[in-house]
Amino acid sequence: MSQQSDSEGLLRVEVLSLGSGGLELEQVERLQVKLKDGSWLGIRPGHAAMIAATGDGELRFRKDDQDQSVLVKAGILTLAENLVSILTTH
Repeated sequence: MSQQSDSEGLLRVEVLSLGSGGLELEQVERLQVKLKDGSWLGIRPGHAAMIAATGDGELRFRKDDQDQSVLVKAGILTLAENLVSILTTH
């Protein structure tokens, strides 16, 4: 078994936008994103792989023991191996 680094077991988050650049976050402890139907999805390290439609709203996350948030537009979220990618078109 290989040794784990400090960053293993944490999330990496990418918000990719065709219109206004993007956002990249490393070492995220947990994440909440608003889905297209208005409900909230919570993601922690080790979450099962998935694809979901997101809605306009806050992206809430915990990093460096601090809760933070940013506004994001609706898009498509993919999650695999602790990498969360959200692709928006605006």
